[in-house]
Amino acid sequence: MFGIENSKDRLQLLEENFSKLREDPLNISLAEHACSDAWHLIDWILVEKKETDPTLTKEQFRIKVYKDCPEIKILHDLANSIKHKELNSPKVRIVRTRKHGGNFNSDFSKDFNVSRLEIHFEDDTKIDLDDLVKTAIGYWNQLLNEY
Repeated sequence: MFGIENSKDRLQLLEENFSKLREDPLNISLAEHACSDAWHLIDWILVEKKETDPTLTKEQFRIKVYKDCPEIKILHDLANSIKHKELNSPKVRIVRTRKHGGNFNSDFSKDFNVSRLEIHFEDDTKIDLDDLVKTAIGYWNQLLNEY
């Protein structure tokens, strides 16, 4: 659609949009698109993998992806909560998301009080959205380079 023909094209678009999010880290619209695009790559890649392995199921592929990159589970929940508001079967226990307006922009290291979007979990851990998406992009690049 609109020039996006395969998962590599879709990943390239995600990377371009992620660059925009890095420049404007509190932009919720860009953040939602990044989460959704990073999550939905799973479906694009599955379709292509099934061309070489028709026996591969959605469930088998998701189990592999979740094992290899647990951050994809977080993206699953974020993307689905954007779409549905409430989740029936969450993959992780997100307790809140937070917009943190820092004193510094993303040009600075995270050692400084930089603006960011945070995801907080039930076990009192958290991850910054940009780190989450960056990890997913790295994983998808690695997976696509395998075939």
